[in-house]
Amino acid sequence: MMKKALAGTLGAMLVMAVALCGSKVAAAGELKGTAYIAGHGGHLAVVDLSTLREPTEDSDRIVITEAGSEMEGKIAGMDFEKSKAGGGSHGSALVGSKLVVGLLNGKVVIYDLESKKKSEAMDVGKKFCDVIVGPDGLLYMEDMADGNVYVWDSKTLKTVDKMPVGAALCGIAWTKNKEKAYISDMPLGLVYVIDWKTKQKIATISDPAMTFIHQITMAPDGEHLWVTAPNEYGPQGPGKPNLGPRNQKPQIVVIDTKTDKVVEKIVLPDEVNLHDVEFSPDGKTALLPARTYGNDSILALMDVETRKVTKEVSLCLACHKKEGVEVTMDNKSPLLCGIVVDWKK
Repeated sequence: MMKKALAGTLGAMLVMAVALCGSKVAAAGELKGTAYIAGHGGHLAVVDLSTLREPTEDSDRIVITEAGSEMEGKIAGMDFEKSKAGGGSHGSALVGSKLVVGLLNGKVVIYDLESKKKSEAMDVGKKFCDVIVGPDGLLYMEDMADGNVYVWDSKTLKTVDKMPVGAALCGIAWTKNKEKAYISDMPLGLVYVIDWKTKQKIATISDPAMTFIHQITMAPDGEHLWVTAPNEYGPQGPGKPNLGPRNQKPQIVVIDTKTDKVVEKIVLPDEVNLHDVEFSPDGKTALLPARTYGNDSILALMDVETRKVTKEVSLCLACHKKEGVEVTMDNKSPLLCGIVVDWKK
C-alpha cells in the first residue's frame, strides 16, 4: 500500500546486489499472493508475488493520501522540523477485502480492494507506524508521537482503548498462546513485554544490536520474535534516545519469547534496511520491505532456513522514472515501511 505525491529526484540506477544463494525459496511462481507495502509517498506499492514483477503500472499502486515523513513533527514527545502534513503511511492491516491504513499524521483511511474506493481520513491518533489485527479481532495501532497503542474497532470505526506503553512505538506481536505481547520502541531501541491478561509491562528487552528499530513479527513457531533493526541511528549516551550517528549494519534481532533473551542476530546487506517482516504460509520465506536510502526501496526475499537474501525486487524506481516523479523529502529517497499480504490471491 502506498501513498502518492512523491517528489524526488530519480538519479542513477540502483545497483541491486542480488545474492542468489542456492535457496529453496523466493523464485517467481513459488509464492501466491498480493503484497501491499506502505510508504511515505502516501500510496501503497502492490506486488504480485507469483511474478515478483517490479511495480510500473497504475494498478501497481494504491493512492491513499499525500506524502508525509517519519522524522518530522513530533516523535517520542520531541519536536522535529515539519516539512509535510499530508500523511504518508507506515503500515496497514487487511480486514476481509479492506485495507485499514494508518497514516503518519495519526489519521486512518479504509480502502476497499473490491470497489477501489477509500473512506475519508478519520482522526484516531498522532503518528502511526504499524496497524495489526489483534487476537480479539480489534486493530492495534502503534503511535510514534505519543507512545500509545490505539485499539480501534473497524466495525464501529471507534477507538475502544488506548494503552500508554513507551515513547515512539512501531510494532506489536503476540506469542502463540496469547499470554504475552511484544511492542517495539523505535528511538529507544527497546522491546517491551506485556502480560496480555493484565496488560501490564513485565519486562523490557534491550541489546546493543538494537539502536533504532521498527516493526516486529512473530515467527511461524509462535515463540521467536523477529525485530527489524536497520539501525539508521546510533547511541547518544545514557538516558538519551538513539539519534546519534549510525554505528552498525542493518540486521534482524531474534528474541526467544520463552526466556525473553536475544538468541540470534542476522546481519543484512547494507542496502537491506528492513522495516517489517512477513512470513510465507509455509514459513520458508521471509519477505522484508527495506529502504536502500538511495533512489529506491526494495522487497528482499530471505530463505528462512539459510538466513540468506535470495532476491531483491525494486519497488519505486521504475514507476517513479516512468511517471517523472522526483522525490524531494527524506533526503530524496523514497521510503517504504510495513507490509501486509493477501495470501489468497
